[in-house]
Amino acid sequence: MKELHQLSEFVAATTFASLPRKIVDRAHEVIRDTVGVIVGGMAEPEVSALAGYAARTAPGPAGLFGYGGQTAAGWAALVHGTAGTSLEMDEGHAFARGHAAIHAAAPAMALAQANGAGGAEAVTAFVVGYEVAARAGVATRLRPPVHPFGAWGVLGAAAVAAWFKAFDPGAIAGTLELAASYAIAPSFNAAYQGANVRNTYAGLVNRLGMLAADFYELGFRGERGGLDTTFGQILGQSFEPRALVEGLGRDYEMMRGYFKPYSGCRYTHAAIDAVLALRADGVDPARVERVEVETYDIAARLSDPAPQTPLAGRFSTPYVVAATLLRGDAGPQSFRPEVLHDARVLDLAKRVTVREEPSFTAMTPARRPARVRLHMADGSQREAMVTGSRGDPDQPMSDLELRSKFEDLVRPAVGAEAAAAAWDRLGRLAALPGIDEVASLLAPAART
Repeated sequence: MKELHQLSEFVAATTFASLPRKIVDRAHEVIRDTVGVIVGGMAEPEVSALAGYAARTAPGPAGLFGYGGQTAAGWAALVHGTAGTSLEMDEGHAFARGHAAIHAAAPAMALAQANGAGGAEAVTAFVVGYEVAARAGVATRLRPPVHPFGAWGVLGAAAVAAWFKAFDPGAIAGTLELAASYAIAPSFNAAYQGANVRNTYAGLVNRLGMLAADFYELGFRGERGGLDTTFGQILGQSFEPRALVEGLGRDYEMMRGYFKPYSGCRYTHAAIDAVLALRADGVDPARVERVEVETYDIAARLSDPAPQTPLAGRFSTPYVVAATLLRGDAGPQSFRPEVLHDARVLDLAKRVTVREEPSFTAMTPARRPARVRLHMADGSQREAMVTGSRGDPDQPMSDLELRSKFEDLVRPAVGAEAAAAAWDRLGRLAALPGIDEVASLLAPAART
């Protein structure tokens, strides 16, 4: 596939000096945001247990952010990929219909530290990993039951590992063909049901992508045309190779990514924005009789009114709308057990209906709209419609909002002073001589 070789040539030729300034700046923003959600996700009990398991069974040079201790680079990328997706707050890409950053940042930071590389190398590896992952996502139309976290992201992690090994273009192409065989069979139903196996998808394929580079070096080879087989036939309905190279080296996919202000599936965010607008306009939640939500096709599937786990709550539009309306917040605290089982929230969630509006579906993926209509106790109606979500490229979060998000996620683990220092260091990562200082700042004192 000529497009694969063009993409591989781009990866091999990319150096820090070759990156445009705006891409370096954006990479710092995305890495910083991703590291913040990794630290926040590490507080989840099962993720903390996974980090402890990695530190005990696979000692190595890569720090475990938000946990402390060290492990092998592949395990760090697995743990960080799991942590970074557990709160549903990691950076995403609407046109790839998934999340590229977690498949580039976690491997890049782990391998940079393991190799004693500088921050500039970590940033460069992140950029090539993001570009490969996002372009593969844009090229792929996954089958409806397939979750993107365990699919094309394996190619981003493989690209990062191949870049650190200084592979030539032929070896990079071979690594990506090999990695295509290591995509898993990730079910979207797990997310709908709230089965947290879903949170391990990104971490697992991070590790598998990194192994692909090791295996290629050992002499293993992948299927010729493996990208089309895996992403165009097995996991996907179609695969368009042209998307791998269109505008390559000029139009960086990272510039089309979005940040997430809320701790829920992105498909719920437009409804959240509409609810918050109604609250800001003076709506009294106690006087709401019922709620109608009109949105696009995929978002309309998130209709469980009584989710049983935090992950299921994050994938439930009725629950998210009810909790946001009553609490005025859609952060991680809205998905704690005491809120999931709050009788007031569940009662209102039962009175939220969600349906597809075909004209909204036609706007995707460029726009992801929602209309929320409140039916009040006095018979009146209040309505708000949004055509996108805060954090989209045309509705960017401010620097202050991004910093607040980062520090809110990181402060509980390491304290206010270390969180502020980590924000600063990650914002100028390319100037740092290595990753050790950042890893030290992000290690809770008890485990440093």
